Amino acid sequence: MVFDWLAREGWIVLVWWVLVTLAGAAALPACTRLLGGLPDRGYTLARAVGLLMTGFVFWLLGSLGFLRNTPGNIVLSWLIVGGLSLIIYFRGVDRVDWKSWWRENRGVVITGELLFIGLLLGWSLVRAHLPDLRTTEKPMDLMFLSSIMRSPTFPPNDGWMADYSISYYYFGYFISAMLSKLSNISSTLGYSMTVALVVALTGLGGFGVGYNLIQARQNTVLDSRSVRWKSLSGGLLAMVMIVFMGNFQVPLVEFPYQTRIAPEWYLQLTGTQATTTYPEREVARAAGIPDSEPITLNPGSIDVTQWGIERRGWWWFRASRVLNDYDLTGQVMPNWYAQPIDEFPQFSFLLADNHPHVTALPFVLLALGMSLNLILLGRSPQKGEILFYGFGVGALVFLNTWDGPIYIITLVGADGVRRLIRNQGRLGLSDLFGMAGFGIALVALTVIFYLPFLISFRSQAAGLLPNVITPTFFSHFFIMFGPFLLVLLMYLLKESLHAREWMNWSMGIRTALGVVGILVLVMLSLILVALLFVPEALGLVNQFVAPFGGLSGALPSILGRRLVTLPTTLVLILMLVIVSARLFPRVFHSSEVNDDLSDRTQRMVVNYSPSTGFTLLIIAIGAGLILVPEFFYLRDQFSTRINTVFKFYYQAWIVFSLASSFAIYTLLFDMSARIQRTVFRVTSGVVVAVVILAGLWFPVYGIYDRMFLESGRARSENPAPLSMDGGSQMISSSDYEAITCWMGQLGDRVPVVVEALGGAYNPSFGRVAAISGVPSLLGWENHERQWRGSTYDAAVGTRATDIPNLYTDMRWEEAQAIIQRYDIEYIFFGSSERQQYGSAGEEKFIEYLEPVCSSSSGSSSVFYRVPLAMHSDTQTG
Repeated sequence: MVFDWLAREGWIVLVWWVLVTLAGAAALPACTRLLGGLPDRGYTLARAVGLLMTGFVFWLLGSLGFLRNTPGNIVLSWLIVGGLSLIIYFRGVDRVDWKSWWRENRGVVITGELLFIGLLLGWSLVRAHLPDLRTTEKPMDLMFLSSIMRSPTFPPNDGWMADYSISYYYFGYFISAMLSKLSNISSTLGYSMTVALVVALTGLGGFGVGYNLIQARQNTVLDSRSVRWKSLSGGLLAMVMIVFMGNFQVPLVEFPYQTRIAPEWYLQLTGTQATTTYPEREVARAAGIPDSEPITLNPGSIDVTQWGIERRGWWWFRASRVLNDYDLTGQVMPNWYAQPIDEFPQFSFLLADNHPHVTALPFVLLALGMSLNLILLGRSPQKGEILFYGFGVGALVFLNTWDGPIYIITLVGADGVRRLIRNQGRLGLSDLFGMAGFGIALVALTVIFYLPFLISFRSQAAGLLPNVITPTFFSHFFIMFGPFLLVLLMYLLKESLHAREWMNWSMGIRTALGVVGILVLVMLSLILVALLFVPEALGLVNQFVAPFGGLSGALPSILGRRLVTLPTTLVLILMLVIVSARLFPRVFHSSEVNDDLSDRTQRMVVNYSPSTGFTLLIIAIGAGLILVPEFFYLRDQFSTRINTVFKFYYQAWIVFSLASSFAIYTLLFDMSARIQRTVFRVTSGVVVAVVILAGLWFPVYGIYDRMFLESGRARSENPAPLSMDGGSQMISSSDYEAITCWMGQLGDRVPVVVEALGGAYNPSFGRVAAISGVPSLLGWENHERQWRGSTYDAAVGTRATDIPNLYTDMRWEEAQAIIQRYDIEYIFFGSSERQQYGSAGEEKFIEYLEPVCSSSSGSSSVFYRVPLAMHSDTQTG
């Protein structure tokens, strides 16, 4: 079956490998110059750079009206990137000795190439087993991809809001559409290839940054040739931790829950979403059986090939719903959308939603590679490098806007670490001004490079809100980040023991408390501002405190909640204390110097490597990202911390993964450390082994379930042929047949089509635009409202009422008025339209319009074409 699939669709994987490799080849000369501080000189990041540069050139020239959306112009953009890359390379003085570079880097090149093609092919095979396009928000992602592919110019059309361009951070979809057009495949195939490509690029980027981080450390202490296998192994470990590692939800919650081996008090102690009690107990309670009476817990039918039970449904989905927020009475927040989301990359790849936070992953790792490069160069960045950094980190605003500020701060922090190493652990006023200027330059370059996007972008974001009652319980925090906390806390302990008298504990405590103090001050200020100037906020506060008889009665509960969740905050503060104490070495005054202090201590030499400085920085970044939503969050239509936790925790996972790979190398293999006790090394090894095995439980079972159990292939004697194209499984066969026929007749045309208006997350609505990319009058309304924020009502007008009227009103005159109002050229009448509006209104279309592409199977699905003459306002019925 696999070989049959390779014969039919393997060429697509090969073509995408060639295209992405060529993009990397085009950018490689520039990478060797701009990322020259990395031991591999940017080789492992070149593909991400190449896609970013090619996509940017094509998008910018298209947005300015110089290029149209054609494969030939994509090739032209690639040639432009190759030319610019060569110019950057040859303008430098210290050109690469390629023979010497190959001798030093052939191991990383061969490993990286095998890794990239292996991940690309492997995850394509995963998608071929289950090419799901129906569930969650996949129709939305498909709509963006299809719309960009069909748009003749940029900014691209919004498939769910005809006559408007996309109001969303769509650069990831844009790059995917570019590759899909070049390879001449449908968007439904391009969707699956995008999932596989993101996995492969993320894996290669994680491997590359992990390899460079460890190799740079080894270059400072040992002969790099004799230990290069450690760098390669560390890079592969970084890839595993970023791409495959799961949280502790499966071993600590899911397995005990499904096997029914845990008492109910344990479930309530862990308290994750949907697993706080057994279903059998809920049934018993509904029947009036008191909790004191025992009941039979049924773990389900036995399946000895699995973990002891037959896993039903999306059990793996619960790993992304670990955090559980409660109101002050101890009740779970009533609405599902009030609960936090805590995804991580392997969950995202398993779910296969091509959301911006997922497609941005390779470029997030590029930003981290840029930060490491800045530190390793050991000098102030030159003008060309600053432009490159601004271009790369600015792209994150276009890819996933939340990530932009995070990695601008990371780059500025990297510049601070570079200055600390240069200045023997101190930052002067000139350094602070220099860092501020660097940050301002990055922001300015972001605006300049991506101005066409920023001008048209609209958002639902509306300021900040204080987090008064929903800080994170330590059980949730540990289940989510436990794989990294155990490793990183041991690493920080080792760094403290290694530094000894250089640990500046007073600086660490002051810095950490200062950060927390600022966060508390911001939270209190937001509370005050909200109560004084936002009337609805006062109503919300009254709603929360009413059960307690007012604010004075609720205050003890609020303080009690903070006390119960204090361990989470304390762990994060401890991490910040140790990082700060290590990064800013202690200053010894003359009165403190004695015979016990070495000459090295008296000279105040910074005794950590650039790699260690970078690792400490990203640990602090991760701790800060988790700490922020404990005190305030971004205000959106949900008015809860759901999205802030989602976005910040996702990036914390990335930086903690990378830091953990370096930490494991340091704990187990770094022979230069001052602390080398056997007991400590053995303990570290045991912890690392347990962490990795527990974390890999999720992908091992999750991937198998998705590929074989959920797809039904494990139980089918004659499973369907493997295919990455899930279009035919997305909607009814009659609708799909009519839509594909209609697309064949349209060619490259972009008319306006109308289809039934229905609820979000339902693939039966908005499916014409999702599959074809042809703009429909209106798609998923709640999503359009999220994307357009305060401009939504003006943009949508009366579309939400006009669409039902068009289908249900029996009068042709009314239908024609709506057709002319929006210049509609096609009306689709398929299964959803018949179910939603009935068939009576179709009579007027049969009488006045021309049917095209009527399906031949099942219930009739048909497009009605409006003659050009009827588009005129002077034309009558």
